[in-house]
Amino acid sequence: MSALTLAYLANIVILVPVALPTWLGVGDTAQGRFDESEGWRTLAGSLWTGILVCSLLGLWRPERFAFVLLLQVVYKSLWLARYALPRLRAGRVREIPWGIAGSFAAIVLVWPAIIPWRALLGP
Repeated sequence: MSALTLAYLANIVILVPVALPTWLGVGDTAQGRFDESEGWRTLAGSLWTGILVCSLLGLWRPERFAFVLLLQVVYKSLWLARYALPRLRAGRVREIPWGIAGSFAAIVLVWPAIIPWRALLGP
């Protein structure tokens, strides 16, 4: 099994219990760290469900759907830089949802080594 396939499987395992409940408004996806709203749930749930669907398709055509891994690296890096890191530096660690932050950090560190850059950015 390729590393690319493992990345899609990891996305699926992480997102099945998170994406759909967020989108459907079930449970506390913010881990009690910030106020949730219908807008937050719809936005985050739609994004995560979209990544889930693309990851399922990535099992079928791994290189064709590698863009979803790049999207994750970009938006998760931005969230970590704009939300988690400032709170960590300010000593406001209780405001950080560590489940989200931990999975985001792992993906930001690992996915760049897995992304087939030539296939993704080539002619």
